[in-house]
Amino acid sequence: MTTTTMSTAEETTARAPEPAAKPRSGAVDLVRVLGIVAVVAGHTLVSPTTRTLLYSWHVPLFFVLAGYFWSPHRTLGRELLTRFRTLLRPMLTWLVLIGAVFLILDLQLEDTTWQRLAGPLADGENSALPFTTFWFVTALFFSAVLLRMLWLLPRPVTWAVAGVGLILSVTAGPQLANTPLSVGSTVPCVAFLALGVIARALRPRIARPALVGAALLAVSAVLVLTGTTRPLDIKQGDFGTPVLSTAVAVAISFGLVLVAEALFRKAPPRVGRVVTVLAYGGFMVVLTHPLVLWLMKTYGPPVPSGLLFALCLLIPWAVALAALATRASAWLTGVEPAVSSPSCTSAAPPSGR
Repeated sequence: MTTTTMSTAEETTARAPEPAAKPRSGAVDLVRVLGIVAVVAGHTLVSPTTRTLLYSWHVPLFFVLAGYFWSPHRTLGRELLTRFRTLLRPMLTWLVLIGAVFLILDLQLEDTTWQRLAGPLADGENSALPFTTFWFVTALFFSAVLLRMLWLLPRPVTWAVAGVGLILSVTAGPQLANTPLSVGSTVPCVAFLALGVIARALRPRIARPALVGAALLAVSAVLVLTGTTRPLDIKQGDFGTPVLSTAVAVAISFGLVLVAEALFRKAPPRVGRVVTVLAYGGFMVVLTHPLVLWLMKTYGPPVPSGLLFALCLLIPWAVALAALATRASAWLTGVEPAVSSPSCTSAAPPSGR
């Protein structure tokens, strides 16, 4: 991946309101949904073209969004609790559930079952099916916690550490990725969060978001399609072309947000509600689509890649939407049941994280 991280669920589960909470943005939820679709496509529609078009932005997007919605007033304790509820709790739930299915089925076929089961915990870089995306969750968790710790220090120190992260992404990316829980990738990835914070600070100065967003996307497309910048594979510690690939990933992420905001200005409220509900279920899609992919590859008949993509996307999302309506929603999706109810969705729950 990806992920999923996904960031889709992070903004929704705080029980107590935080200062300056803002209404949930349907435009940003649309970008999240697009990012999740891109993550699934990256795992199922495997080709050099897919790698070029998607890997340049689809995973960094979620780190950038975590910074874009950064809450400057949150305490370190609150950060740990919120990230645990929205990221680690559903990840651990699905580690147990998927792990049980995996053990029952895989022990009959392989002699590496236990090593692969421990993969996400022991070595994020080598997380294999059906745990492909779990590295992303821990990397996002630790990156957010690190930035929160840095937020307690003078701001120049924060930006300096982010700069060190960019340097380490070039000099030691694979070594950092080859660590338990992908914790080593935290320092390079915190740069994406810091750049997301900067993007949010710049947003009020942008009077024409559609034009600026389109320009960011157009310039980024030229750089990507001409091979000037290489795709990123953060899971493997490959951050592409030094600095430039990171800048392009952030530009695409910010550009998508700006264009989506412009599109949503005239969209009916019900469109925003539908997109938000889809976004609520998105983190579960990030965690569980590798299970569908593994089952299809191991036990299913050969199918066209397009059909494989559709199955890996639609089945987890349908299950996630059903899970949102249950008391187990917080454990399965990272979203509290009260938050994902229609009444709360229509009332635009707080989006501060």
